[in-house]
Amino acid sequence: MIQRQTQTAQYWDEAFNIEDSDLEHLYNLLLEDETPLATDELVLALVRRRAEREEHALQRQVYGGGTVYLPKESYTVGQEVIFPHLQFSTGHVVAVRPGHNPEFGQFGVISVDFTNGRPARDFAAGFAEHKLNAANSSLSDGEAPVRTSEELAAEYGWLIHPKLEARLRAKNDIVRIAGRWFPKPLLVDINEGHLNLAEAVLDMSGGGPLPTAALVPHLDLPTNVNEKLELFSLDFALQEDSRFDEVGPAGQMMWFLHRLEPQEVTLTPRCLRAEINHEVPPLHPELSKLELELDDEFGPRDGASAPGGEVMVTLTFPHRRAGTLPLSAKLAPLFPTAFESPRIRFVLVDGHTGQQQPGWVVRQGRYVFGLGEWYQKYEVPAGGHLTVQPGVNPGEVIIKIARRRPVREWVRSAVLAGGHLTFAMQKRPIAVEYEEQMIVAVDNVNAVDDIWAATAKLPLSKVVVDTFRELAKLTPQSAVHARSLYSAVNVIRRLPPGPIFAELVSRPYFVHVGDAYWRFDESHYSE
Repeated sequence: MIQRQTQTAQYWDEAFNIEDSDLEHLYNLLLEDETPLATDELVLALVRRRAEREEHALQRQVYGGGTVYLPKESYTVGQEVIFPHLQFSTGHVVAVRPGHNPEFGQFGVISVDFTNGRPARDFAAGFAEHKLNAANSSLSDGEAPVRTSEELAAEYGWLIHPKLEARLRAKNDIVRIAGRWFPKPLLVDINEGHLNLAEAVLDMSGGGPLPTAALVPHLDLPTNVNEKLELFSLDFALQEDSRFDEVGPAGQMMWFLHRLEPQEVTLTPRCLRAEINHEVPPLHPELSKLELELDDEFGPRDGASAPGGEVMVTLTFPHRRAGTLPLSAKLAPLFPTAFESPRIRFVLVDGHTGQQQPGWVVRQGRYVFGLGEWYQKYEVPAGGHLTVQPGVNPGEVIIKIARRRPVREWVRSAVLAGGHLTFAMQKRPIAVEYEEQMIVAVDNVNAVDDIWAATAKLPLSKVVVDTFRELAKLTPQSAVHARSLYSAVNVIRRLPPGPIFAELVSRPYFVHVGDAYWRFDESHYSE
């Protein structure tokens, strides 16, 4: 039985490499169609080329150089053709002419001489719908079914993608926009005047976002070029100009004026700049479990929810202060993403009123901006609960606050005393459901901002110790839950749970008393 190497995973994983001839083939394909193609489409073209090359090589090996007759192919006079359905008889094409049958449309006819003393026989050519196209494509009876190029690309494309993209990125004469590729020298010329007009159009639209197609009618671009190439060329020119920011989700090119984007989108707020350079030793099982449950955007990435579900969030102080949500493992699948764009603009929907307002995914900072007004409107404290779910329409995300009737309750509060931040139990009107171990009421956020600046250079150990001792005063047993410590430390220092919990397990003055509760042993501590 003949083994086609292209039908195996081993070939695409180990034996396959991108050759210069492969790139030349793809370039010619792009030039012929004048249409930018996605990586998936280029991968399919490569798979098809390699499969056809292998098929031709096998035909030469089995049939001594002849071409297997397939009604869908075209032939030339003098060509040697093998007919598997005629006991593998071999003949030579002696004439080629158009076929005439209104029922079947356009096709050709070849006359073949089998050199057996009989007259030449006629066969169809260029005839796509014919049963012999399938019957004659197998080299031997009993051979396992041969998967199509489309099936091979679907199964092994993930092995080919990185190899192809690495070769394409290494070349300076081809560019990629929104996952599509095209030779740079053949792009439509977009000049400074065109870009100035694009800026004016976006300015009149409040900065954007606008799709590329909405800009084209205002720019007086050439009309004798492929529309897809025109859009691709404009996208590339806009991307290369610092005035413009591409803010669309994957598969959509949407443009915004960089100078009109909110500052919190272009510059990560100080309270969200996490310290992630601390080493974290192995944690207690309770702390490892809790670390996952807290779903910090800079914590472990396990346990992500599947897109389409509803996720409950417990708001921490840094995100309450900045008017943001964490782009954490559980939340990230609910928000739009992009191939390369660092920022993505979408629509936030108030699940109670239906009110819509702009939202921004800031991928590098791992947060979602745009909820400050809602937090203020619903009086959401740090530790308050809210839910996030996909919207009805693409590009929308629904936020619901876990509202309830306002009740004055004793809650943990951050209080400024003598230039230092302390914690106390105070009565506050609370109008939302909340996590008791994480709630922190902060009345004077400006004072807390000053504390952030004053404590920025303090060692992590000092911050954790001071915060722990403050919290220990609030309970009769002087025990502090690790969840409470994480929430309180983040009022003055942005830290994921790992480094905070590492202090608990590595310092002798922290004593584990069961579950995720700890006490402070003064006898083992010295200033």
